[in-house]
Amino acid sequence: MRKVITFACLIAAASFAACSETDKRVDTAEDVQEIASADTAVMYGDLPGVVEADGAEIISVDESFWSSVDYNAPVVTDRRVQDRDVEVRSNPGYTIYTMEDKVLFDLDKATLRDGAEDKLRSIAESINDMSTRGPIRIVGHTDSTASASYNKQLAEDRANAVKDWLQNNTDINVSRMSIEAVGQQRPIATNETPEGRQKNRRVAIMVATRTDNGQNMQRQ
Repeated sequence: MRKVITFACLIAAASFAACSETDKRVDTAEDVQEIASADTAVMYGDLPGVVEADGAEIISVDESFWSSVDYNAPVVTDRRVQDRDVEVRSNPGYTIYTMEDKVLFDLDKATLRDGAEDKLRSIAESINDMSTRGPIRIVGHTDSTASASYNKQLAEDRANAVKDWLQNNTDINVSRMSIEAVGQQRPIATNETPEGRQKNRRVAIMVATRTDNGQNMQRQ
């Protein structure tokens, strides 16, 4: 009986020590987020530096990467994206697929229109053909005709609609995707004309194709 009690005490002591180590490690929200991100990467097999069976290397970028993206990167031709409604811009660091809102959504709506799926599917095929598996940022933009808060929410809902479709209808790893609701903050044209406002209402899918250390990775 004494041996059983002693063994149980040893197990309890070991468990307490393990919990204490966790408490020491996880002190802030940033710590929790870091651990959660790492766990998600392990869950989906999305680990930086790993080369997948098709030869594509998994890469990662930090948050500052997205703020440095140049929407005026050179326009390129992509044989997988033949639709004129999808603009493709690319450089060695990233590729941007941009569509005006009328291509994907009805006015002031966040439900994908008929025909939007074909465009998103061709973009997904292009992404899957890249030589790297980098993070994907889906960004919602609006014009300035409504309030800033309304526009930001609409931008978020539309970005989420695109993300959800890609998650549910393609084999792109969900752990790669994130959204950003910009709303009216980054216009590419004047909001004083109907034509300018139309250009500002858009969704961009940005795919990182370089590593954190700045080494550029080219498309196959």
